[in-house]
Amino acid sequence: MVVEQEHENRTTTQRRRGSKANKAVDAVETLPPVSEGRQSRRASSSAGKRSEGVRAERSSRSESSSSEGQSRSSSRRGKVGTDSRRSGSGRSGTNAGRSAGRGGRGRGQRVVVPQQEEILVAPPKYRKGSMRIVPLGGLGEIGRNMNVIEYNGHLLLIDCGVLFPKDEQPGVDLILPDFHYIEDRLDDIEGLVLTHGHEDHIGGVPYLLKMRPDIPLIGSKLTLAFVKAKCEEHHLNPKTVEVNGRDKLKAGPFSLEFVAVTHSIPDALAVCVKTPAGTIIDTGDIKLDQLPLDHRITDLVEFGKLGEQGVDLLMIDSTNAEVPGFVKPETSIGPELDRVFADATRKIIVASFSSHVHRVQQVVDAAKKNGRKVVFVGRSMVRNMSIAADLGYLHLPEDTVVDLKKAKDIQDNKIVYMCTGSQGEPMAALGRIADGSHRDITVNEFDTVVLASSLIPGNEYGVYKVINKLVQKGAKVVNKNNAAIHVSGHSDEGELLYLYNIIKPKCAMPIHGENRHLVANGLIAVKTGIEPSNVVLAEDGDVVDLYHGQAAVVGSVPCAYVYVDGDTVGKLTDEELEKRLILGSEGFVSAFAVVDTDHSEVVADPKIYLNAMPEDESQFDQVRKQIVRQLEDAMMDGTKDTHKLQQLMRRTIGSWVARQLHRKPMVVPVVADIATDVVEDTLGKR
Repeated sequence: MVVEQEHENRTTTQRRRGSKANKAVDAVETLPPVSEGRQSRRASSSAGKRSEGVRAERSSRSESSSSEGQSRSSSRRGKVGTDSRRSGSGRSGTNAGRSAGRGGRGRGQRVVVPQQEEILVAPPKYRKGSMRIVPLGGLGEIGRNMNVIEYNGHLLLIDCGVLFPKDEQPGVDLILPDFHYIEDRLDDIEGLVLTHGHEDHIGGVPYLLKMRPDIPLIGSKLTLAFVKAKCEEHHLNPKTVEVNGRDKLKAGPFSLEFVAVTHSIPDALAVCVKTPAGTIIDTGDIKLDQLPLDHRITDLVEFGKLGEQGVDLLMIDSTNAEVPGFVKPETSIGPELDRVFADATRKIIVASFSSHVHRVQQVVDAAKKNGRKVVFVGRSMVRNMSIAADLGYLHLPEDTVVDLKKAKDIQDNKIVYMCTGSQGEPMAALGRIADGSHRDITVNEFDTVVLASSLIPGNEYGVYKVINKLVQKGAKVVNKNNAAIHVSGHSDEGELLYLYNIIKPKCAMPIHGENRHLVANGLIAVKTGIEPSNVVLAEDGDVVDLYHGQAAVVGSVPCAYVYVDGDTVGKLTDEELEKRLILGSEGFVSAFAVVDTDHSEVVADPKIYLNAMPEDESQFDQVRKQIVRQLEDAMMDGTKDTHKLQQLMRRTIGSWVARQLHRKPMVVPVVADIATDVVEDTLGKR
């Protein structure tokens, strides 16, 4: 193990350093000096020594970090003046090596990054009278938001969302938070608070309830309605507790107070959690829209009251922390939609999130004003808008909404399709329309397609791929790059400054965002007067203890990605994802050899078969001779185990293909030993 000591006086908040957040680190280093040094610990997978405490190795996985395209490493960060708790690049090692290798194709050399394992330093035993916070998702990524709050043996959960897979995770449907930390303590859970109804905050609820179905779900009316509909698909009947802004509730030793906040979905809430150990606020997703469509503004008065009472730790949304200024009001979109609809000469297709009730309301209003009918497309869109309309959150003018089956009888210049797929998801409605595979909707020349939603970091490729297909078909594509048809649901820098100044927390812990967002949020906190040492930059799995008004990272617990793949949950491994990626991009080689280990000879030339590779099998004649020579040498040295012979054949083929073809296909070798077969046949006859 290589241990490096860094005595530096340049950073504001303690961080665990690695390839993952280098640019964010540079930004932090401009802040006031810190007197204490830190240690950074690194260990490769071959290291013989191990750190004290609980250790766990996470499988490597490749994660593109937003527009920078940086791989996520597993370096960890925390509060100033303590040792690093975790380092290495466990999540990115293997895939980074593969990506680097691919970049060196051709005559260049393949660059291999050695896989590194992650070292977790177990947190100390829970200190009675303290408050422990463990994020199981949402820190260092956009999605799968989940936080665990502990006090004297009791647990409170806040949100349980999902993360949607990226291109390097083929076949994956959803990514869940890692429930490993709480799976042996399910009976200690007093409740699950849901801040709002977006998938990245409620999508994982059914999977958690399958572990314990009677966990009380606490949230607003619309949020609980969305969750109930989702749970019904999993044949679950959840126990729910409805709350509104300024409501107070007791959940075990936790005293909860709820604050109405504005977001891109109605009925969003922040939650204040009070225990004798201190007070924390989790804002959920929040913005300070002063002209929301439903006139329900963020309750700054209540935030101010809580601030006057004293807030020890503010856990605050970081998604737009890098964006200066203030978010435009939702009502600013209406006039722009009216203009787009008025200019359209044929059918209009609008794509948005299936839970964005406010955006759908403005589309419906614009359609009504321009004499068009609206058709909801996509199962989740139809379900959510039906729920929102039934509860009074969505107002549908009479005879404006029609069923998809009746849409074919309506002229193109009199219809608007409201569908899912704004993030470029290939199986969503817009993706299938762009591919020409949707059974009911086609795109023709002069049609108008409106992408009325934000572009989530990491989805750029998929979104622009869909846009290009639509443009190729002759459609006019309107998005936030060429029209003001979207405003964010998250606070920009100016709004975050207001929130910090109103609440006046002792400590701040940025949540909900990639590393660059978290660091930018931490810088904002420092601007408002919070001591740099009281800004906690944590990641998924880090354990943060709040004791006597001070918050600090005290250790880490395993927190891997849990993949939902069809009907299987948590069974798909990163190694299997690696194989899928290889199959999808590098091809497949199978090889079959028959040997006689008694006589140390290969009975016949190995058979080699290629799949998804442009080469002809005859090009592998040279490697066949190498296989024969290697197998016979191994058998002469006493190797009779066919498994070991197969591994030898895999290495021989793999290294030859890498040298000659500059490719790394999946190699599946099979070695049959006739000597073993003869013995077994003889014993069978006896």
